[in-house]
Amino acid sequence: MSQEQTFLRPHQTGSSVSTWWQSVWFWAFTLGVLTTLLTAWPVGNFQVPLSDGYDTDQYEYVGYFFGKNLSLWPFPQLNLVNTQTFYPYGTNQVFLDWGFERDYWYGFCYRLFDGPGPYLQFYYVYSLVVTSVGTFLLLRSRFGLVKSAVAGLIVSIFNFYALWKFPIHMNVCVAHWTVLCMVATYRLLLDVVQKNPISLTYWLLCGWLHIQILGQELAYVAGYALMFTALTWPVLAVVLYRRFPVVSEWPTQLLRYIRNEFRQHKTSVATLLFLIGLSLWLYFPLTLQIALTAWQFNFDNVTTIPSWSHPLRLLLPHLPGLDSYAMPYQRWLRDTFESYAQGSPGLYLTLLGIFGWWQIRRNIALWLPIVLMLVLCLLYHPVLVPSLKLFPWFSFNRHGGRASLVYPILLCLLALPVQWPRQRIGKIVATFLLVLMCLEWYTSYSLRLDVPVNVVSAGVIRYCAVIRQQPGEAVLDWPFCTVGADGTGNKEGLCPNYDQLNAVFTFRRFYDKSGVGQYFGRLHPDQIQPFLRDGWPQLLTPGRNFTDQDWHFMDRFLRNNHFAGINLYLDLLPPQQIAGFYQRFGRPIAEAKFPAAGHVVFIPLRPKKEVF
Repeated sequence: MSQEQTFLRPHQTGSSVSTWWQSVWFWAFTLGVLTTLLTAWPVGNFQVPLSDGYDTDQYEYVGYFFGKNLSLWPFPQLNLVNTQTFYPYGTNQVFLDWGFERDYWYGFCYRLFDGPGPYLQFYYVYSLVVTSVGTFLLLRSRFGLVKSAVAGLIVSIFNFYALWKFPIHMNVCVAHWTVLCMVATYRLLLDVVQKNPISLTYWLLCGWLHIQILGQELAYVAGYALMFTALTWPVLAVVLYRRFPVVSEWPTQLLRYIRNEFRQHKTSVATLLFLIGLSLWLYFPLTLQIALTAWQFNFDNVTTIPSWSHPLRLLLPHLPGLDSYAMPYQRWLRDTFESYAQGSPGLYLTLLGIFGWWQIRRNIALWLPIVLMLVLCLLYHPVLVPSLKLFPWFSFNRHGGRASLVYPILLCLLALPVQWPRQRIGKIVATFLLVLMCLEWYTSYSLRLDVPVNVVSAGVIRYCAVIRQQPGEAVLDWPFCTVGADGTGNKEGLCPNYDQLNAVFTFRRFYDKSGVGQYFGRLHPDQIQPFLRDGWPQLLTPGRNFTDQDWHFMDRFLRNNHFAGINLYLDLLPPQQIAGFYQRFGRPIAEAKFPAAGHVVFIPLRPKKEVF
C-alpha cells in the first residue's frame, strides 16, 4: 500500500486568507457573540436562581445534591444511599436527572459562592455558544464559512425544541457535546468516503468528544450521539475495508501513521491525550456507578407510560397560526404532546434535508446512518415500537418526543450538500425556502420571548434563610409528595397534590436540611414501602380530619427524628388541620409564597413546654 493511497495523512491546509472578514476566527468570534446575545435575551435574569415550582427547580436541586455528595479521590463517586430525602427512612438517589458537567458546574459554584445562584443561566449560554461555534469550526473546512455558520445557528439557538425546553427541562436543552460529537462523526464519515486525509489529532478529538458526552444525560441526550456512532461505524468499517482489503498491512500502516503524526504534532496530540484522560476520570466512574446502580432495579412489573410523538409532526411549520401552540395537533394525531416544537424542527429544514438527500442519494454510505437514525427515532413508541431500546442506554427513555432534540442535527447534516441552484425554477424554490427559514426562525424565537423565565423571589430566599438558622436535621413539608414520573407513589396516595407539591423538596437547597418527600424521574415500588408501612397515604388524604392517634403519630415522628420544623402549605389544607398544627406545635415564625405550592408558613419544632 503506497503512502499516496493512505487516508491517514494530516489534512493539508490552504493558503492564508487575505482579508480579515474572511478569517475563520473572525467568523467564529462573531458567531459566538451573536449566539450569546440571542441566548441571553430569552434567559433575561442573570441575578438569582431559577425557580418555577416545577421541573426547573429539579435541575437546580440535582446540582446541589451532586456537590454535597461528591467525593473526588481516588476517583469521583457519589453517596447515593442516604436520608437527605425520604427522611428518616432513606433511599437510593440514583434516579435523579443527572447531567454530570452541569452538576459539576453547579456544585462548584454553590461551594464557591456559598449557596444557590444564577449558575444554570450562565451554563445555558455557554452550552449554546459551544454548540454554534464548535459546529462552525468542525464544518468550515468542508462546507465553507456561510453554510457552516448557518448550520451552527440551526443546531443551537434555532433548535426550536431545545430553545423552548429552557429552563423547564434543563436536561434536554443543553446538548453541546452531543451535537459536536454527531457533527464530528459525520465529518469523519465524509472524509473517509471522499478519501480526504485525516489527522491523528482529529481522531483523538472525536475520541474526546465521545467521552465528553458522558457529562450529559444519557437517556435523553448523550445516548443519541452514541446511537449515531453505533450506526456510522459499520458503514465506516465497510468503506475502509473496501479501500484497504489487505488486513495484514494494517498494523504496519497504523504504527507508521501514528509515529509520523506524533513527530509532527507532539503538542496537540499530548494535549488531547491529557484531555481524554481528564474527561475519563471526571465522567466514566460516575457513569458506571449510576448505570450499574440503576440496573439493579427491576422495572418489568412497572407499567410504561405510552408517551410518543407522531412522525407527521416533522412536516409542521413554525408560522403564525400554524405553530404547535396555536393549533392543537395532538387532537388529530392522537400522540403525547409535551412541549412546543416537539417533532417539528421546522418545515424549511425538513424540505432542505429531503433536497440534500436527493442530491447525495447515490452515495449511500453518506446518508445511510443519518436516515436510519431518523427513522428509528420517528418510529419510537415506548410500548408498541420500542425501536430505541435496541440500544441499552435508552432502557429508561420513556418519551419518544424527546428525540426532537436531534432532528435539527440530522436534517442539517442531510442538507449540507445542497447547492444554490442555477436554473430559474430552482432559484425560485431556493428563495422560497430561504424566506420560509427566516419566517420560522422569527416566529419561534419571538414566541419564546413572550414566555418569561421564572426565578426565585426575595421572599422565598428570606423564608429559607430563617429555616436554615433553626436547629434540627430535617424539615417536614406538609403535605409532602413522594412520587416518580412513571406514576409510582401517585396511585398509592403519596402525592395527592402533585401539581402543587412535586418540587417543594428542591427548596432545601436554600436551607440545607433533609426532607421527607421527593420527586424522581423514575421510582421503584420497593422505595416507597416504608411510607406505605407507616400509613402515610391515610394521613395525606385531602381534607382528612386528624384523630388523636394521628396527632400522636405525627408528634412522635417529628420529635424522635430531630426535625427542625414544619413547612405548612396553607392553600392545600383544611382549616381544622391548620388549626390543629398551630395548637400542637405553636405559631409560625416565617411565611412566604412558593411557586405552584402557594402560601407556606414555617413552624419550628419547640419543646412541648414552650408550645402551651
